[in-house]
Amino acid sequence: MVLPEVHEGPAERGGRRSPLATGSELAFMAQFIVAGAVFLATSGMRDDHGLGIGSGAFAAIPVLLLAVVLAAYLHRVLFTLPVMALARALGGRWWAVPWAAAIAAAYAGWASSGWDLPYGWTALWIAGPGVLPVVAASYAHHRSLGWTGMVARVGAVTGIALLVCALGAFLQGRTGFAAYEPPRLERDQYVGDWIGGGGARKLKLGENGEAVADGMQLAERNGLWDSCSGTGTWKFEPRRESGGLFHRGPRDRVTLSIEGCGSMRDWQVAGTAERPELFCVIGDPEDLHPRYAVTLHRV
Repeated sequence: MVLPEVHEGPAERGGRRSPLATGSELAFMAQFIVAGAVFLATSGMRDDHGLGIGSGAFAAIPVLLLAVVLAAYLHRVLFTLPVMALARALGGRWWAVPWAAAIAAAYAGWASSGWDLPYGWTALWIAGPGVLPVVAASYAHHRSLGWTGMVARVGAVTGIALLVCALGAFLQGRTGFAAYEPPRLERDQYVGDWIGGGGARKLKLGENGEAVADGMQLAERNGLWDSCSGTGTWKFEPRRESGGLFHRGPRDRVTLSIEGCGSMRDWQVAGTAERPELFCVIGDPEDLHPRYAVTLHRV
């Protein structure tokens, strides 16, 4: 008599992959790929602080994909296989979701006690990425689908999702729907104290054009970080309206001239009208080193 499949367990028997979690790793990888596409497609709705999407981000894609593949197979072994094995043995396929919640709760308890993490958010971060893999595994097991069949189905759904993201990015760029726009403030709204870097950088802008800098960040041509302190003047330079998906137009700027500070960058306006920011980008766009945005918040 042939033993039921549940007695084979989640591990491989006789060199054969367990069918309990067929396609779960594909669903795991697909959801992260689509999430990355959504992040890129909605970039026009967020403030990039003048950094844009540089070549470094695209160069990191192969490394990120490899990390996702490894994480998918680790997730399959530690999460999806135990969930499916318990559901198959003790409750049937409709109990996969409760068992997934129970295993996520157990992992969250272990992680929160070992690393002092908040239990609720930890449980959500563990259970959230596991929903689609468990659903995919349940679907494959119910339909008696093999790995090839799941490749076709997950690939089709992922392809459609990526096309929707591309279309959404195109329409958002063309129409400017929900596009981020920096605040347009009057000159007197910049007067006051600005702080950044956890209090390490301070800037005071006076009503009569005087400026006092303390620990301000600079970048010389050699690319080394430096700081500046001193007194000088500031000038407000309003620019035309900005917009676009990856390359926005000029923002309003605050130009600083601090005695003894050497070459200072123009500070551009960011944030919102309720919480405005000033930032400058440090680094050359054509340099191999990553660029940074130094940000100051209004006190």
